[in-house]
Amino acid sequence: MSNLWFNFAIEIGFLSLLGILYYFYQKRRLIKFEENKIPLVMNFIFQSCLDEKKDFAQPELDQLIEALDDFLKDKTTSPPIPLLKTYAQSKICSANLKQDILDALAEIES
Repeated sequence: MSNLWFNFAIEIGFLSLLGILYYFYQKRRLIKFEENKIPLVMNFIFQSCLDEKKDFAQPELDQLIEALDDFLKDKTTSPPIPLLKTYAQSKICSANLKQDILDALAEIES
């Protein structure tokens, strides 16, 4: 009977150790995501802007795409958040792109 309790205690200890290791693994992943959150979100906005781009000239959207590209290629140190807010509030911004930009900005601010 004592052998049964000993095996049970070993299993509980082993599962506890696995749980602690998993906790620290997830914590490390979360910290890594938080450090890279702004470039990930800006890349999503960049892809949305490229999807929205038409064949004809759209100077405001072109300027936004260039600013996002410069930020993603580390040519500028700060993200173009004011430019994104201005473009999202303009009348030329489509409803889908506006929603994507506002959701992404809310994610950055949280």
